[in-house]
Amino acid sequence: MDAIKVETGKLAVGHDYSEKWQQVLDLLAGIVSIPAALIMRVQPPRIRVFLSSRNDGNPYEEDEQADLGTGLYCETVMARRGELIVPNALTDPDWDHNPDIKLGMISYMGMPLIWPNQDVFGTICVLDRAENAYTSEYGQLLAQFRGMVERDLRQIYNEHARAQEDAALRAEEAERVRREFEQLRAGEQKALQALCDSEERWHFALEGAGDGVWDWRIADGGIFLSTRCRQLLGLSDSASVAGFQLWQSGIHPDDSPAVRDALADYLRQAQGSFAVEHRFNKNGQWIWLLGRGMVVGHDGQGQPLRMIGTYSDITARKEAEAELQLLNSHLEERVAARTAELKTAMRQIGIAEKQAALARMVAGMAHELNTPIGNILLGSSQMQADAADIARADADKQLSRKRLQDFLQKAGETCALLQRNSELAGDLIGRFKEIAVDQLDQPRRSFHPGRTIASLLQALLPPEHHPGISVTLQAPEELVIDHYPGALEQLVSHLVANSLAHGFDGRDKGAIRIDIACRGDEVTLRYADDGKGIPPEHHDKIFDPFFTTRMGQGGVGLGLALVHNLVQLILQGQIRLESEPGRGAVFTVTFPAKPG
Repeated sequence: MDAIKVETGKLAVGHDYSEKWQQVLDLLAGIVSIPAALIMRVQPPRIRVFLSSRNDGNPYEEDEQADLGTGLYCETVMARRGELIVPNALTDPDWDHNPDIKLGMISYMGMPLIWPNQDVFGTICVLDRAENAYTSEYGQLLAQFRGMVERDLRQIYNEHARAQEDAALRAEEAERVRREFEQLRAGEQKALQALCDSEERWHFALEGAGDGVWDWRIADGGIFLSTRCRQLLGLSDSASVAGFQLWQSGIHPDDSPAVRDALADYLRQAQGSFAVEHRFNKNGQWIWLLGRGMVVGHDGQGQPLRMIGTYSDITARKEAEAELQLLNSHLEERVAARTAELKTAMRQIGIAEKQAALARMVAGMAHELNTPIGNILLGSSQMQADAADIARADADKQLSRKRLQDFLQKAGETCALLQRNSELAGDLIGRFKEIAVDQLDQPRRSFHPGRTIASLLQALLPPEHHPGISVTLQAPEELVIDHYPGALEQLVSHLVANSLAHGFDGRDKGAIRIDIACRGDEVTLRYADDGKGIPPEHHDKIFDPFFTTRMGQGGVGLGLALVHNLVQLILQGQIRLESEPGRGAVFTVTFPAKPG
Protein backbone atom coordinates (compact mmCIF):
# COMPACT_ATOMS: atom_id res chain seq x y z
CA MET A 1 0.00 0.00 0.00
CA ASP A 2 1.35 3.44 -0.95
CA ALA A 3 2.26 5.97 1.73
CA ILE A 4 -0.66 8.10 2.89
CA LYS A 5 -0.41 11.83 2.01
CA VAL A 6 -2.66 14.13 4.02
CA GLU A 7 -3.59 17.56 2.63
CA THR A 8 -3.52 19.58 5.86
CA GLY A 9 -4.90 22.72 4.22
CA LYS A 10 -8.26 20.99 3.77
CA LEU A 11 -8.44 19.31 7.18
CA ALA A 12 -11.42 20.46 9.27
CA VAL A 13 -11.12 21.08 13.01
CA GLY A 14 -14.07 19.54 14.85
CA HIS A 15 -16.41 21.41 17.20
CA ASP A 16 -15.03 19.70 20.33
CA TYR A 17 -11.48 20.77 19.54
CA SER A 18 -12.61 24.33 18.70
CA GLU A 19 -14.48 24.61 22.01
CA LYS A 20 -11.46 23.35 23.97
CA TRP A 21 -9.16 25.79 22.14
CA GLN A 22 -11.62 28.61 22.82
CA GLN A 23 -11.46 27.82 26.54
CA VAL A 24 -7.66 27.86 26.29
CA LEU A 25 -7.68 31.32 24.65
CA ASP A 26 -10.14 32.74 27.21
CA LEU A 27 -8.05 31.31 30.05
CA LEU A 28 -4.82 32.67 28.47
CA ALA A 29 -6.29 36.18 28.04
CA GLY A 30 -7.46 36.20 31.66
CA ILE A 31 -4.13 35.02 33.11
CA VAL A 32 -1.93 37.41 31.06
CA SER A 33 -4.52 40.25 31.44
CA ILE A 34 -4.42 41.26 27.76
CA PRO A 35 -7.30 42.21 25.43
CA ALA A 36 -6.65 39.70 22.65
CA ALA A 37 -5.57 36.06 22.45
CA LEU A 38 -5.83 34.48 18.97
CA ILE A 39 -5.36 31.26 17.03
CA MET A 40 -4.63 32.14 13.37
CA ARG A 41 -4.86 29.70 10.44
CA VAL A 42 -2.96 30.30 7.20
CA GLN A 43 -4.72 29.55 3.94
CA PRO A 44 -2.56 31.16 1.22
CA PRO A 45 -2.78 33.79 -0.08
CA ARG A 46 -4.60 34.87 3.11
CA ILE A 47 -4.51 34.30 6.83
CA ARG A 48 -7.67 34.31 8.98
CA VAL A 49 -8.65 34.56 12.62
CA PHE A 50 -9.60 30.96 13.43
CA LEU A 51 -10.50 31.62 17.10
CA SER A 52 -10.48 34.80 19.21
CA SER A 53 -10.70 35.22 23.00
CA ARG A 54 -14.11 36.34 24.24
CA ASN A 55 -13.20 39.32 26.41
CA ASP A 56 -13.90 43.03 26.40
CA GLY A 57 -11.64 45.20 24.23
CA ASN A 58 -10.75 42.46 21.70
CA PRO A 59 -10.95 44.03 18.20
CA TYR A 60 -10.48 40.72 16.33
CA GLU A 61 -13.46 38.66 15.18
CA GLU A 62 -13.56 35.03 14.11
CA ASP A 63 -13.15 34.39 10.36
CA GLU A 64 -11.68 37.89 9.88
CA GLN A 65 -9.08 37.62 7.07
CA ALA A 66 -5.99 39.53 5.99
CA ASP A 67 -3.68 39.29 2.98
CA LEU A 68 -0.24 37.77 3.41
CA GLY A 69 2.77 39.88 2.52
CA THR A 70 1.55 42.96 4.45
CA GLY A 71 4.05 42.79 7.32
CA LEU A 72 1.87 41.01 9.90
CA TYR A 73 3.48 39.74 13.10
CA CYS A 74 2.22 36.23 12.37
CA GLU A 75 3.97 36.08 8.96
CA THR A 76 7.37 36.37 10.66
CA VAL A 77 6.42 33.71 13.25
CA MET A 78 5.40 31.27 10.49
CA ALA A 79 8.46 32.06 8.35
CA ARG A 80 10.88 31.58 11.25
CA ARG A 81 8.87 28.70 12.74
CA GLY A 82 9.85 30.22 16.09
CA GLU A 83 8.72 32.58 18.84
CA LEU A 84 8.37 36.33 18.23
CA ILE A 85 8.09 39.00 20.97
CA VAL A 86 7.54 42.67 20.08
CA PRO A 87 7.29 44.73 23.33
CA ASN A 88 6.38 48.01 21.58
CA ALA A 89 5.99 48.25 17.80
CA LEU A 90 5.79 52.05 17.95
CA THR A 91 9.42 52.27 19.08
CA ASP A 92 10.71 49.41 16.90
CA PRO A 93 11.62 50.46 13.33
CA ASP A 94 11.12 46.88 12.16
CA TRP A 95 7.48 46.90 13.30
CA ASP A 96 6.28 50.53 13.41
CA HIS A 97 4.52 49.97 10.03
CA ASN A 98 2.72 46.81 11.18
CA PRO A 99 -1.03 46.79 10.23
CA ASP A 100 -2.10 45.75 13.75
CA ILE A 101 -1.02 49.18 15.04
CA LYS A 102 -4.15 50.62 13.36
CA LEU A 103 -6.18 48.50 15.82
CA GLY A 104 -4.16 49.83 18.74
CA MET A 105 -2.25 46.55 19.23
CA ILE A 106 1.37 47.64 19.76
CA SER A 107 2.80 44.62 21.61
CA TYR A 108 2.83 40.99 20.48
CA MET A 109 3.97 37.53 21.54
CA GLY A 110 3.33 34.57 19.25
CA MET A 111 4.43 31.00 18.45
CA PRO A 112 3.88 28.82 15.36
CA LEU A 113 1.42 25.92 15.23
CA ILE A 114 2.81 22.99 13.16
CA TRP A 115 1.05 19.90 11.78
CA PRO A 116 2.79 16.52 12.40
CA ASN A 117 3.98 16.51 8.75
CA GLN A 118 5.66 19.91 9.40
CA ASP A 119 3.07 21.90 7.44
CA VAL A 120 2.28 25.24 9.12
CA PHE A 121 -1.23 25.45 10.57
CA GLY A 122 -0.84 29.07 11.75
CA THR A 123 0.01 30.76 15.05
CA ILE A 124 -1.14 31.13 18.64
CA CYS A 125 -0.53 34.66 19.91
CA VAL A 126 -1.47 37.40 22.36
CA LEU A 127 -1.62 41.18 21.65
CA ASP A 128 -1.82 44.19 23.98
CA ARG A 129 -2.68 47.86 23.57
CA ALA A 130 0.12 48.86 25.95
CA GLU A 131 3.85 48.17 25.93
CA ASN A 132 4.40 44.64 27.25
CA ALA A 133 7.73 42.80 27.47
CA TYR A 134 5.92 39.49 28.29
CA THR A 135 7.79 37.70 31.10
CA SER A 136 9.37 34.28 30.71
CA GLU A 137 6.48 32.85 32.78
CA TYR A 138 4.00 34.13 30.15
CA GLY A 139 6.21 32.62 27.43
CA GLN A 140 6.19 29.25 29.20
CA LEU A 141 2.42 29.46 29.63
CA LEU A 142 1.93 30.23 25.92
CA ALA A 143 4.27 27.34 25.05
CA GLN A 144 2.14 24.97 27.19
CA PHE A 145 -1.04 26.07 25.43
CA ARG A 146 0.74 25.74 22.06
CA GLY A 147 1.77 22.17 22.96
CA MET A 148 -1.84 21.36 23.86
CA VAL A 149 -3.12 22.68 20.51
CA GLU A 150 -0.39 20.85 18.54
CA ARG A 151 -1.29 17.59 20.30
CA ASP A 152 -4.86 18.11 19.11
CA LEU A 153 -3.55 18.85 15.59
CA ARG A 154 -1.62 15.56 15.78
CA GLN A 155 -4.82 13.78 16.83
CA ILE A 156 -6.77 15.37 13.96
CA TYR A 157 -3.99 14.52 11.51
CA ASN A 158 -3.69 10.93 12.72
CA GLU A 159 -7.45 10.39 12.66
CA HIS A 160 -7.59 11.60 9.06
CA ALA A 161 -4.54 9.52 8.12
CA ARG A 162 -6.07 6.46 9.73
CA ALA A 163 -9.34 7.13 7.94
CA GLN A 164 -7.49 7.27 4.60
CA GLU A 165 -5.51 4.16 5.48
CA ASP A 166 -8.68 2.38 6.56
CA ALA A 167 -10.31 3.32 3.27
CA ALA A 168 -7.33 1.89 1.42
CA LEU A 169 -7.40 -1.24 3.59
CA ARG A 170 -11.11 -1.62 3.03
CA ALA A 171 -10.54 -1.26 -0.69
CA GLU A 172 -7.82 -3.92 -0.56
CA GLU A 173 -10.05 -6.15 1.52
CA ALA A 174 -12.94 -5.61 -0.85
CA GLU A 175 -10.70 -6.54 -3.75
CA ARG A 176 -9.51 -9.64 -1.87
CA VAL A 177 -13.10 -10.60 -1.10
CA ARG A 178 -14.04 -10.05 -4.73
CA ARG A 179 -11.22 -12.38 -5.87
CA GLU A 180 -12.15 -14.97 -3.27
CA PHE A 181 -15.75 -14.74 -4.36
CA GLU A 182 -14.78 -15.24 -7.99
CA GLN A 183 -12.64 -18.23 -7.04
CA LEU A 184 -15.07 -19.82 -4.63
CA ARG A 185 -18.50 -18.82 -5.95
CA ALA A 186 -19.00 -22.34 -7.25
CA GLY A 187 -17.24 -23.84 -4.19
CA GLU A 188 -18.25 -25.29 -0.89
CA GLN A 189 -20.62 -23.95 1.78
CA LYS A 190 -17.67 -23.27 4.09
CA ALA A 191 -16.15 -20.85 1.62
CA LEU A 192 -19.51 -19.17 1.17
CA GLN A 193 -19.88 -18.81 4.97
CA ALA A 194 -16.37 -17.32 5.25
CA LEU A 195 -17.28 -14.88 2.51
CA CYS A 196 -20.46 -13.86 4.33
CA ASP A 197 -18.51 -13.44 7.57
CA SER A 198 -15.89 -11.29 5.84
CA GLU A 199 -18.52 -9.12 4.14
CA GLU A 200 -20.32 -8.64 7.45
CA ARG A 201 -17.10 -7.67 9.27
CA TRP A 202 -16.00 -5.11 6.73
CA HIS A 203 -19.48 -3.77 6.18
CA PHE A 204 -19.63 -3.00 9.91
CA ALA A 205 -16.16 -1.41 9.74
CA LEU A 206 -17.45 0.83 6.94
CA GLU A 207 -20.53 1.72 8.96
CA GLY A 208 -18.66 2.38 12.22
CA ALA A 209 -15.53 4.00 10.70
CA GLY A 210 -13.51 2.53 13.61
CA ASP A 211 -9.76 2.31 14.00
CA GLY A 212 -9.42 -1.42 14.51
CA VAL A 213 -12.06 -4.12 13.94
CA TRP A 214 -12.64 -7.15 16.15
CA ASP A 215 -15.10 -10.07 15.77
CA TRP A 216 -15.86 -12.09 18.92
CA ARG A 217 -17.47 -15.54 18.82
CA ILE A 218 -19.08 -15.56 22.23
CA ALA A 219 -19.77 -19.30 22.39
CA ASP A 220 -16.14 -20.51 22.11
CA GLY A 221 -14.36 -17.23 23.04
CA GLY A 222 -12.52 -16.90 19.73
CA ILE A 223 -11.70 -13.33 18.57
CA PHE A 224 -10.74 -12.18 15.07
CA LEU A 225 -8.58 -9.02 14.97
CA SER A 226 -8.03 -6.88 11.87
CA THR A 227 -4.55 -5.73 10.88
CA ARG A 228 -5.12 -2.30 12.33
CA CYS A 229 -6.53 -3.76 15.56
CA ARG A 230 -3.44 -5.97 15.99
CA GLN A 231 -1.23 -2.90 15.48
CA LEU A 232 -3.30 -0.95 17.96
CA LEU A 233 -3.01 -3.64 20.65
CA GLY A 234 0.65 -4.42 19.92
CA LEU A 235 -0.04 -8.06 18.95
CA SER A 236 1.83 -10.18 16.43
CA ASP A 237 0.37 -11.35 13.11
CA SER A 238 -0.11 -14.81 14.62
CA ALA A 239 -2.71 -13.31 16.94
CA SER A 240 -5.14 -12.57 14.10
CA VAL A 241 -7.40 -15.20 15.65
CA ALA A 242 -6.94 -14.98 19.43
CA GLY A 243 -8.78 -16.10 22.51
CA PHE A 244 -10.94 -13.98 24.77
CA GLN A 245 -8.49 -14.53 27.65
CA LEU A 246 -5.62 -12.99 25.62
CA TRP A 247 -7.57 -9.76 25.16
CA GLN A 248 -8.81 -9.74 28.76
CA SER A 249 -5.31 -10.16 30.21
CA GLY A 250 -4.10 -6.91 28.63
CA ILE A 251 -6.63 -4.66 30.37
CA HIS A 252 -5.31 -2.57 33.28
CA PRO A 253 -6.07 -4.26 36.65
CA ASP A 254 -7.83 -1.13 37.94
CA ASP A 255 -10.10 -1.02 34.87
CA SER A 256 -10.73 -4.74 34.40
CA PRO A 257 -13.60 -5.17 36.93
CA ALA A 258 -15.56 -2.23 35.49
CA VAL A 259 -15.03 -3.47 31.89
CA ARG A 260 -16.19 -6.99 32.75
CA ASP A 261 -19.23 -5.71 34.61
CA ALA A 262 -20.20 -3.35 31.77
CA LEU A 263 -19.81 -6.13 29.19
CA ALA A 264 -21.86 -8.58 31.30
CA ASP A 265 -24.64 -6.00 31.74
CA TYR A 266 -24.74 -5.38 27.99
CA LEU A 267 -24.83 -9.09 27.08
CA ARG A 268 -27.78 -9.67 29.44
CA GLN A 269 -29.83 -7.12 27.45
CA ALA A 270 -27.99 -7.28 24.10
CA GLN A 271 -29.77 -4.19 22.81
CA GLY A 272 -28.29 -1.15 21.13
CA SER A 273 -24.51 -0.65 21.18
CA PHE A 274 -21.78 -1.12 23.78
CA ALA A 275 -19.01 1.40 24.62
CA VAL A 276 -16.28 1.43 27.27
CA GLU A 277 -12.98 3.29 27.91
CA HIS A 278 -10.03 1.52 29.56
CA ARG A 279 -6.26 1.22 29.63
CA PHE A 280 -4.44 -1.58 27.76
CA ASN A 281 -0.89 -2.90 28.02
CA LYS A 282 0.69 -2.36 24.59
CA ASN A 283 4.26 -3.68 24.51
CA GLY A 284 4.82 -2.73 28.16
CA GLN A 285 3.20 0.71 27.95
CA TRP A 286 -0.32 1.66 29.01
CA ILE A 287 -2.50 3.26 26.33
CA TRP A 288 -6.12 4.44 26.53
CA LEU A 289 -8.67 2.70 24.27
CA LEU A 290 -12.28 3.38 23.38
CA GLY A 291 -14.07 0.12 22.64
CA ARG A 292 -17.42 0.04 20.84
CA GLY A 293 -19.44 -2.88 19.58
CA MET A 294 -22.80 -4.57 19.17
CA VAL A 295 -24.26 -8.09 19.14
CA VAL A 296 -24.99 -9.24 15.56
CA GLY A 297 -26.10 -12.83 16.11
CA HIS A 298 -28.33 -14.82 18.52
CA ASP A 299 -29.18 -18.50 18.99
CA GLY A 300 -32.66 -19.98 19.03
CA GLN A 301 -33.16 -18.99 22.68
CA GLY A 302 -32.17 -15.38 22.00
CA GLN A 303 -28.73 -15.69 23.61
CA PRO A 304 -25.94 -13.63 21.95
CA LEU A 305 -23.60 -15.67 19.76
CA ARG A 306 -21.49 -13.07 17.98
CA MET A 307 -20.33 -9.52 18.66
CA ILE A 308 -18.47 -7.15 16.30
CA GLY A 309 -16.83 -3.88 17.27
CA THR A 310 -13.97 -1.43 16.92
CA TYR A 311 -11.12 -0.02 19.01
CA SER A 312 -9.92 3.64 18.93
CA ASP A 313 -6.74 4.99 20.54
CA ILE A 314 -7.77 7.92 22.81
CA THR A 315 -4.44 8.26 24.69
CA ALA A 316 -3.77 11.76 23.35
CA ARG A 317 -7.22 12.96 24.39
CA LYS A 318 -6.84 11.56 27.90
CA GLU A 319 -3.41 13.17 28.30
CA ALA A 320 -4.78 16.51 27.13
CA GLU A 321 -7.67 16.29 29.59
CA ALA A 322 -5.29 15.48 32.46
CA GLU A 323 -2.97 18.32 31.48
CA LEU A 324 -5.84 20.81 31.29
CA GLN A 325 -7.14 19.63 34.68
CA LEU A 326 -3.66 20.06 36.21
CA LEU A 327 -3.35 23.53 34.69
CA ASN A 328 -6.75 24.53 36.09
CA SER A 329 -5.86 23.25 39.57
CA HIS A 330 -2.62 25.26 39.59
CA LEU A 331 -4.49 28.31 38.38
CA GLU A 332 -6.95 28.02 41.28
CA GLU A 333 -4.01 27.79 43.70
CA ARG A 334 -2.43 30.95 42.25
CA VAL A 335 -5.74 32.81 42.39
CA ALA A 336 -6.25 31.76 46.02
CA ALA A 337 -2.74 32.90 46.95
CA ARG A 338 -3.19 36.24 45.21
CA THR A 339 -6.59 36.73 46.91
CA ALA A 340 -5.00 36.11 50.33
CA GLU A 341 -2.28 38.66 49.54
CA LEU A 342 -4.88 41.24 48.51
CA LYS A 343 -6.89 40.69 51.71
CA THR A 344 -3.74 41.18 53.81
CA ALA A 345 -2.88 44.34 51.89
CA MET A 346 -6.44 45.69 52.33
CA ARG A 347 -6.25 45.09 56.11
CA GLN A 348 -2.93 46.94 56.26
CA ILE A 349 -4.35 49.82 54.22
CA GLY A 350 -7.37 49.99 56.54
CA ILE A 351 -5.10 50.18 59.60
CA ALA A 352 -2.96 52.86 57.97
CA GLU A 353 -6.05 54.90 57.02
CA LYS A 354 -7.40 54.71 60.60
CA GLN A 355 -4.03 55.83 62.01
CA ALA A 356 -3.85 58.69 59.49
CA ALA A 357 -7.42 59.80 60.32
CA LEU A 358 -6.63 59.74 64.05
CA ALA A 359 -3.47 61.77 63.45
CA ARG A 360 -5.43 64.35 61.43
CA MET A 361 -8.08 64.61 64.18
CA VAL A 362 -5.49 65.07 66.94
CA ALA A 363 -3.56 67.63 64.88
CA GLY A 364 -6.76 69.52 64.06
CA MET A 365 -7.88 69.52 67.69
CA ALA A 366 -4.48 70.75 68.84
CA HIS A 367 -4.53 73.50 66.22
CA GLU A 368 -8.02 74.70 67.12
CA LEU A 369 -7.38 74.63 70.91
CA ASN A 370 -4.02 76.33 70.61
CA THR A 371 -5.48 79.85 70.21
CA PRO A 372 -7.96 79.94 73.14
CA ILE A 373 -5.58 78.12 75.49
CA GLY A 374 -2.76 80.45 74.48
CA ASN A 375 -4.95 83.47 75.18
CA ILE A 376 -5.90 82.01 78.58
CA LEU A 377 -2.26 81.44 79.50
CA LEU A 378 -1.25 84.90 78.30
CA GLY A 379 -4.10 86.63 80.16
CA SER A 380 -3.59 84.70 83.40
CA SER A 381 0.19 85.27 83.42
CA GLN A 382 -0.27 88.99 82.74
CA MET A 383 -2.87 89.27 85.49
CA GLN A 384 -0.53 87.41 87.86
CA ALA A 385 2.29 89.85 87.05
CA ASP A 386 0.01 92.92 87.52
CA ALA A 387 -1.22 91.55 90.87
CA ALA A 388 2.39 91.12 92.02
CA ASP A 389 3.15 94.74 91.03
CA ILE A 390 0.12 96.00 93.03
CA ALA A 391 1.16 93.91 96.04
CA ARG A 392 4.69 95.38 95.99
CA ALA A 393 3.35 98.93 95.58
CA ASP A 394 1.03 98.39 98.54
CA ALA A 395 3.86 97.00 100.66
CA ASP A 396 6.05 100.01 99.80
CA LYS A 397 3.17 102.42 100.65
CA GLN A 398 3.27 103.64 96.99
CA LEU A 399 -0.14 102.36 95.82
CA SER A 400 -2.24 105.23 94.52
CA ARG A 401 -5.98 105.26 93.99
CA LYS A 402 -5.58 105.78 90.22
CA ARG A 403 -3.13 102.89 89.93
CA LEU A 404 -5.54 100.60 91.82
CA GLN A 405 -8.43 101.67 89.57
CA ASP A 406 -6.32 100.98 86.44
CA PHE A 407 -5.47 97.52 87.80
CA LEU A 408 -9.11 96.72 88.52
CA GLN A 409 -10.18 97.84 85.02
CA LYS A 410 -7.44 95.78 83.38
CA ALA A 411 -8.29 92.80 85.61
CA GLY A 412 -11.91 92.99 84.50
CA GLU A 413 -10.90 93.02 80.83
CA THR A 414 -8.53 90.09 81.41
CA CYS A 415 -11.25 88.10 83.18
CA ALA A 416 -13.60 88.74 80.25
CA LEU A 417 -10.87 87.50 77.86
CA LEU A 418 -10.35 84.41 80.01
CA GLN A 419 -14.13 83.79 80.07
CA ARG A 420 -14.50 84.03 76.25
CA ASN A 421 -11.54 81.79 75.49
CA SER A 422 -12.57 79.26 78.13
CA GLU A 423 -16.04 79.08 76.58
CA LEU A 424 -14.48 78.72 73.09
CA ALA A 425 -12.23 75.89 74.29
CA GLY A 426 -15.19 74.21 76.00
CA ASP A 427 -17.27 74.48 72.81
CA LEU A 428 -14.46 72.91 70.75
CA ILE A 429 -14.08 70.06 73.21
CA GLY A 430 -17.86 69.51 73.19
CA ARG A 431 -17.88 69.28 69.38
CA PHE A 432 -14.90 66.96 69.44
CA LYS A 433 -16.76 64.67 71.85
CA GLU A 434 -19.70 64.56 69.43
CA ILE A 435 -17.43 62.94 66.83
CA ALA A 436 -17.26 59.87 69.09
CA VAL A 437 -21.03 59.90 69.63
CA ASP A 438 -22.41 56.66 71.08
CA GLN A 439 -25.80 55.32 69.99
CA LEU A 440 -26.48 54.35 73.60
CA ASP A 441 -26.83 58.07 74.34
CA GLN A 442 -29.56 58.37 71.69
CA PRO A 443 -33.19 57.49 72.60
CA ARG A 444 -34.86 55.16 70.10
CA ARG A 445 -38.60 55.23 69.38
CA SER A 446 -41.19 55.12 66.58
CA PHE A 447 -41.80 58.49 64.89
CA HIS A 448 -42.86 60.22 61.65
CA PRO A 449 -39.62 61.46 60.01
CA GLY A 450 -41.53 63.97 57.86
CA ARG A 451 -43.24 65.61 60.86
CA THR A 452 -40.01 65.61 62.91
CA ILE A 453 -37.99 67.34 60.20
CA ALA A 454 -40.81 69.79 59.41
CA SER A 455 -40.85 70.97 63.06
CA LEU A 456 -37.06 71.24 63.04
CA LEU A 457 -36.99 73.35 59.87
CA GLN A 458 -39.50 75.83 61.34
CA ALA A 459 -37.14 76.36 64.28
CA LEU A 460 -33.95 76.49 62.19
CA LEU A 461 -35.19 78.72 59.36
CA PRO A 462 -37.95 81.06 60.61
CA PRO A 463 -39.09 83.35 57.74
CA GLU A 464 -38.45 86.52 59.75
CA HIS A 465 -34.75 85.61 60.13
CA HIS A 466 -34.16 83.98 56.72
CA PRO A 467 -36.64 85.64 54.33
CA GLY A 468 -34.61 84.71 51.20
CA ILE A 469 -34.32 80.96 51.97
CA SER A 470 -37.04 78.72 50.53
CA VAL A 471 -37.51 75.20 51.94
CA THR A 472 -39.36 72.27 50.32
CA LEU A 473 -40.01 69.02 52.20
CA GLN A 474 -41.51 65.92 50.57
CA ALA A 475 -42.21 62.91 52.81
CA PRO A 476 -44.96 60.26 52.95
CA GLU A 477 -47.43 61.22 55.67
CA GLU A 478 -47.99 57.57 56.61
CA LEU A 479 -44.27 56.74 56.92
CA VAL A 480 -43.34 55.68 60.47
CA ILE A 481 -39.91 54.31 61.39
CA ASP A 482 -38.43 52.81 64.56
CA HIS A 483 -35.17 54.72 64.90
CA TYR A 484 -33.30 57.60 66.59
CA PRO A 485 -35.13 60.92 65.93
CA GLY A 486 -32.43 62.93 67.74
CA ALA A 487 -29.75 61.67 65.35
CA LEU A 488 -31.91 62.52 62.33
CA GLU A 489 -32.53 66.06 63.69
CA GLN A 490 -28.80 66.60 64.31
CA LEU A 491 -28.05 65.34 60.80
CA VAL A 492 -30.45 67.81 59.12
CA SER A 493 -29.33 70.64 61.44
CA HIS A 494 -25.68 70.26 60.41
CA LEU A 495 -26.59 70.05 56.71
CA VAL A 496 -28.68 73.24 56.98
CA ALA A 497 -25.84 74.97 58.85
CA ASN A 498 -23.42 73.87 56.10
CA SER A 499 -25.70 75.34 53.40
CA LEU A 500 -26.03 78.68 55.27
CA ALA A 501 -22.32 78.98 56.05
CA HIS A 502 -20.86 77.77 52.78
CA GLY A 503 -23.46 77.21 50.05
CA PHE A 504 -25.28 80.56 50.50
CA ASP A 505 -22.28 82.58 51.74
CA GLY A 506 -22.43 86.06 50.22
CA ARG A 507 -25.97 85.52 48.91
CA ASP A 508 -29.31 86.65 50.29
CA LYS A 509 -31.32 83.93 48.52
CA GLY A 510 -31.23 80.15 48.33
CA ALA A 511 -33.34 77.02 48.06
CA ILE A 512 -33.25 73.80 50.10
CA ARG A 513 -35.17 70.63 49.18
CA ILE A 514 -35.50 67.52 51.33
CA ASP A 515 -37.09 64.32 49.97
CA ILE A 516 -37.75 61.25 52.12
CA ALA A 517 -38.79 57.88 50.65
CA CYS A 518 -38.94 54.29 51.82
CA ARG A 519 -38.47 51.23 49.59
CA GLY A 520 -38.80 47.95 51.38
CA ASP A 521 -36.76 48.13 54.59
CA GLU A 522 -34.53 51.02 53.43
CA VAL A 523 -35.15 54.75 53.98
CA THR A 524 -33.60 57.34 51.64
CA LEU A 525 -33.19 61.02 52.66
CA ARG A 526 -32.06 63.33 49.86
CA TYR A 527 -30.90 66.80 50.94
CA ALA A 528 -30.18 69.31 48.11
CA ASP A 529 -29.37 73.03 47.96
CA ASP A 530 -28.70 75.38 45.02
CA GLY A 531 -25.65 76.99 46.59
CA LYS A 532 -22.09 77.43 45.38
CA GLY A 533 -21.36 73.72 45.19
CA ILE A 534 -18.23 71.83 46.28
CA PRO A 535 -15.12 71.48 44.05
CA PRO A 536 -14.30 67.88 43.02
CA GLU A 537 -10.89 67.99 44.72
CA HIS A 538 -12.65 68.45 48.10
CA HIS A 539 -15.07 65.51 47.77
CA ASP A 540 -12.72 62.92 49.30
CA LYS A 541 -11.94 65.16 52.31
CA ILE A 542 -15.30 66.82 52.97
CA PHE A 543 -16.23 64.37 55.77
CA ASP A 544 -12.79 64.50 57.48
CA PRO A 545 -12.73 66.13 60.95
CA PHE A 546 -11.33 69.71 60.94
CA PHE A 547 -11.37 70.01 57.16
CA THR A 548 -12.66 73.50 56.33
CA THR A 549 -12.32 76.06 53.55
CA ARG A 550 -12.91 78.91 56.03
CA MET A 551 -9.90 78.53 58.30
CA GLY A 552 -9.61 81.70 60.45
CA GLN A 553 -13.13 82.79 59.55
CA GLY A 554 -14.98 80.94 62.30
CA GLY A 555 -15.11 77.49 60.63
CA VAL A 556 -13.59 74.53 62.47
CA GLY A 557 -14.50 71.77 60.00
CA LEU A 558 -16.53 69.49 62.30
CA GLY A 559 -20.06 69.85 60.87
CA LEU A 560 -19.93 67.32 58.02
CA ALA A 561 -17.65 65.03 60.07
CA LEU A 562 -20.44 64.87 62.66
CA VAL A 563 -22.94 64.17 59.84
CA HIS A 564 -20.79 61.25 58.66
CA ASN A 565 -20.55 59.78 62.17
CA LEU A 566 -24.28 60.16 62.79
CA VAL A 567 -25.09 58.33 59.54
CA GLN A 568 -22.67 55.43 60.08
CA LEU A 569 -22.74 54.95 63.85
CA ILE A 570 -26.31 55.89 64.83
CA LEU A 571 -28.42 55.50 61.68
CA GLN A 572 -26.27 52.55 60.51
CA GLY A 573 -26.39 53.76 56.93
CA GLN A 574 -24.35 55.36 54.14
CA ILE A 575 -23.99 58.93 52.83
CA ARG A 576 -23.06 59.98 49.29
CA LEU A 577 -22.14 63.46 47.96
CA GLU A 578 -22.90 64.77 44.47
CA SER A 579 -21.79 68.32 43.69
CA GLU A 580 -20.25 70.58 41.06
CA PRO A 581 -19.10 74.19 41.46
CA GLY A 582 -22.00 76.56 40.83
CA ARG A 583 -24.63 73.78 40.78
CA GLY A 584 -25.30 73.22 44.46
CA ALA A 585 -24.76 70.10 46.55
CA VAL A 586 -26.79 66.91 47.03
CA PHE A 587 -26.32 64.63 50.07
CA THR A 588 -28.06 61.23 49.74
CA VAL A 589 -28.42 59.28 52.99
CA THR A 590 -29.68 55.67 53.06
CA PHE A 591 -30.36 53.76 56.30
CA PRO A 592 -32.52 50.86 57.51
CA ALA A 593 -36.04 51.71 58.64
CA LYS A 594 -35.46 49.52 61.69
CA PRO A 595 -31.81 49.07 62.73
CA GLY A 596 -30.61 45.80 64.12
